[in-house]
Amino acid sequence: MADHTKKIGKRNLKTLRPYKHKQLEFFIADEFDISTFRDEMASMEHPFFALKGGDTKDREYKNGNVTVIVRSNSLGLATIFDKDIWIYAISKLQEAINNGQPISRTIAFTPYDFFVMTNREIGGRTYKELEKSLSRLKGTTIKTNIIYSEEEQETIEFGLIDSWRIVEKQKGKLEIGMVEVTLPDWLYQAITKTKVLKISPDYFRIRKAIDRRLYEIARKHCGSQHEFTICLDKLHRKTGSSRELRKFRFDIKQFTKVNDLPDYEIFLDTSTDKVIFKNRNQNTPQAEASRKREKGKKEVHKLKKQLFKNK
Repeated sequence: MADHTKKIGKRNLKTLRPYKHKQLEFFIADEFDISTFRDEMASMEHPFFALKGGDTKDREYKNGNVTVIVRSNSLGLATIFDKDIWIYAISKLQEAINNGQPISRTIAFTPYDFFVMTNREIGGRTYKELEKSLSRLKGTTIKTNIIYSEEEQETIEFGLIDSWRIVEKQKGKLEIGMVEVTLPDWLYQAITKTKVLKISPDYFRIRKAIDRRLYEIARKHCGSQHEFTICLDKLHRKTGSSRELRKFRFDIKQFTKVNDLPDYEIFLDTSTDKVIFKNRNQNTPQAEASRKREKGKKEVHKLKKQLFKNK
């Protein structure tokens, strides 16, 4: 497996953070483990989430006939790192669906499992940051004409989550300290209608917010194709970046010097001002190695399920 954690130069860190937890911790983390991670398709294509903390500016995004208006409260817009909770919840629901288990809009999980699965530090500060993320998700609303329900609607407005709570004492099957999150019906409809895509587990190792957005856009539009091309100004709008276009162009140029996103390479054609995403996993030894790793993970997942079943 390629090492994406080494430094190249004194100031230029590569895109991915090191793994923070051993594989053993993934194995024991949660009785209902996640074998693959999923992301919601509309939020991958359009900028639902802010790229920096403390951003309170309402924003409106239009792409063709699609409109997305994002509003926050005084806590600021939910960020792309807050979105980890969305991805984690989506993935747990998808895992339950794949295993024939009943699902609902309310998800319960331990903070420990969330931190391990999303490659985060474990400590008092991280617990406080989790609460702040939940509050920003609750306070951020989306108004859009992207509809997943079967009702005839032109526009819908919803919070990124409906509610959350941390259980302070034993309640039924919920253990003390469990987090309970209720997802909006819009997102629940997206999951049940399979409007989600599998993403790399290395997504949670991506250091920078803009790099996470670039990966999401690459995964949504390039997918398993050989390549995908997009005009720089359109990519700029899709990321939700508040940087001036000329500075965004410079950022992309700098990124292409490192170019180690999971699964995709990025190139900038300066003569046409177009950005090309290329799938690095097609017909390469790395692709075969990736498939073998995925097969190994599935075998471990099956073994884990059997162990818990026999408890």
